[in-house]
Amino acid sequence: MITGKLVVLNGKTLQVQYTNAREKSVSMNVREAELAPTLLTKKKNNIGQLDGVEVDLEEVSGQPKRIREKGEEWEILPTVSPSGSKPATSLRVSPSSTPSRNKTEKLGPGEFHNPYNFIPTPPRNQKDPELGDRTPAGHGLYQLDHWTGKIAITLTTKTPLLIPDAAKARDNQGHKTYPLRIGVDGKPLLPVTSIKGMLRSAYEMVTNSRYCVFEKHEDRLAYRTPAQITVVPARVVVIDEKLHLRIMDDTGLVGGTARLPRYQKNSNQPDKGESQAALRYRNADRLPQHGDAVWVQLSNGKVTQIRPYNPTKAPGSDWEKGWVCVTGANINAKQNERVFIEQGNNKTILITNELKSLWEELIRNYQQTHVKDLEKRQQRGEKFTTYLGNTPGKTAWSKHIWDKEELQLKEGTLCYVEFKEDTITAIQPVTISRRLYTLSPAELLDPSLKPPSVMAELSPADRVFGWVNQGGKGAYKGNIRINSVICTSENALDHFPSPGLPLNILGEPKPAQARFYQANNKKGEPLPPGNRKEKGYQDENQGLRGRKVYPHQNLPPNHWDNPTSDVADIRSAVRTTQPDNDHNQEYYRPRSERDDQNRSLLGWVKPETQFTFCIDITNLAAVELGALLWLLNLGDNHYHRLGGAKPFGFGSVSLTINWQETDLRTGQDWQAYYSSVLAIERPDAQLAQKSITAFEQAIAQAYGTDFDQVSFIAAFLVYTQGYNDNLPTHYPRLDKKPNPNGEAFKWFVENERNSSLRISLPLLVNDPGLPLDPH
Repeated sequence: MITGKLVVLNGKTLQVQYTNAREKSVSMNVREAELAPTLLTKKKNNIGQLDGVEVDLEEVSGQPKRIREKGEEWEILPTVSPSGSKPATSLRVSPSSTPSRNKTEKLGPGEFHNPYNFIPTPPRNQKDPELGDRTPAGHGLYQLDHWTGKIAITLTTKTPLLIPDAAKARDNQGHKTYPLRIGVDGKPLLPVTSIKGMLRSAYEMVTNSRYCVFEKHEDRLAYRTPAQITVVPARVVVIDEKLHLRIMDDTGLVGGTARLPRYQKNSNQPDKGESQAALRYRNADRLPQHGDAVWVQLSNGKVTQIRPYNPTKAPGSDWEKGWVCVTGANINAKQNERVFIEQGNNKTILITNELKSLWEELIRNYQQTHVKDLEKRQQRGEKFTTYLGNTPGKTAWSKHIWDKEELQLKEGTLCYVEFKEDTITAIQPVTISRRLYTLSPAELLDPSLKPPSVMAELSPADRVFGWVNQGGKGAYKGNIRINSVICTSENALDHFPSPGLPLNILGEPKPAQARFYQANNKKGEPLPPGNRKEKGYQDENQGLRGRKVYPHQNLPPNHWDNPTSDVADIRSAVRTTQPDNDHNQEYYRPRSERDDQNRSLLGWVKPETQFTFCIDITNLAAVELGALLWLLNLGDNHYHRLGGAKPFGFGSVSLTINWQETDLRTGQDWQAYYSSVLAIERPDAQLAQKSITAFEQAIAQAYGTDFDQVSFIAAFLVYTQGYNDNLPTHYPRLDKKPNPNGEAFKWFVENERNSSLRISLPLLVNDPGLPLDPH
């Protein structure tokens, strides 16, 4: 419990001031929902009488909660919902109670926040009468105890909003430049689908509904193994019409294979010096190709002579039979390819479906990971096998990355296998390879959260916003429709002259990074620090972190100034809005670089721009409506996220309900309305607002704790308000200043090297930030 005082600003704004547990002075606006009834009554009657009143409160996830006069207890009075559902038991909180903190959150103060975090998704009670699964109410008639009508909304941008017009984008050698999407009135055109997507995502979070979509997560993910050889070579052969692995592990050679000279060590030639350094067939002047059967002579594990294989006669007693393995000039320092040496006594192992899966999932992961890299080469007319330079992405691509035929194990496939005792645990294309985790993300997701397959499994978000069966037939259009989106502000746009604002490089989802995406349990808690990376995705009792979100960023007022300044010292240096360089203009690509890694913008929607729209609802139960109204009326300093480039702080918007233009009635009220020849005024808005309490009580009952302390509600409130510690927000990196090339991977490499730390992404509700140097 914390003691503070109330302060009235300008005769209308109520704030609470206090010193938190970290001994920091806090001054924040007060949400009416957090005021005790006695204080709320005084606020409505005469807000001035609250100025200087001493109060007790609790801080949950950085937010002041349960504000009551000093010495009083907190009481939540029961409210009967319009649907007639049973009221929740009155909840009392003693002044001495304090919110629980997760025991795994022990990191000290950090130096930056990661742009994304997660809203937990604990297992659901599918039979819960309000928040569980059931067939939707339908659209054919007004249900007497359900709500129907319209909600009038005002949307106000807090930070610039990006609404790129993809259809009019210009492409200059892979670098795309996007104009703003503008309507016939010359004002920004905000698509209805964008608003609906934003609201649906938030609704799923606060009702802990099923995932709307959870595709392409059935395959296991892969991680990079340490640079040590733990595998032996093998070749796929056919025995009795069945595929087998011939294990070639009795050669006595380092790594089990012979070195075949092929490249110059530091060459920058397109063939990496292959034309000068490669060992060729004798008297043939041609290179050995991948999969060739050969005779070789060896000296200290290195091939000194090589000839095509002749099954009738060996060239001499000191020649060995082998198979050429060529993976390409895929490493800067690479000089050799390999020859797998075959011996008559090699053992063979039958290839089962499980072994096939080890190979196929891994190769599919390789190829899916590098789809964009290969597309860029094709667009530039470059071959996958060409060596363009010594940096990652410039070296040649290995065959298993670009050749679709490599997806299946077949006769002649050359590979490496790892044994644990007598069991094969891995089959891979190169000696130091990625390795598959034990379980896929789909296997860690609780069944109660997976997308519905039949109508009876629809969770609250599916019933309200609609559903399409991801695995076959079946759909429901939902009971909500958004319309009449209008920009009401004049001079709402900032236009940037060509070539526009060079946006910084945006990161891509990397769920294989288990320390950030995977949870230690079904509650969504982080993996404990220190574990090796292979401990991820290994236990069915583990889980996923939850729904990915980009918390609102509390940025300096001048953060968005001079977005396209031509001043030389700004364009050549890192852009900052603070003297201490903590809050850099992360959205701006350092040195104004434009390539296929980033995008340019020709405009954005200004902060403080307003849009209005309407939400038409049909047959929503009280709790379903309450969740929606709660989301639409979060209060001051809480923001939803909309549009593009959210990791850089774009797209924070506030929503408010215009109650004078809102008309919500139960089916019984609509029956009376249409049955009467006399005019019937709309019901008092407070009747609909009581559904908010019904929603809060349903959540508290379903998850066995106070509403604000339910994990996904507490996290959602932090997500919408952002952190209050003034730390900068950016992707992990080793320096304060942004790197023009991004290179976030270096931070993760350093994080893995520190065996005593190996940091996981903290819980959103108690996120102290991450260190710049994980060492």
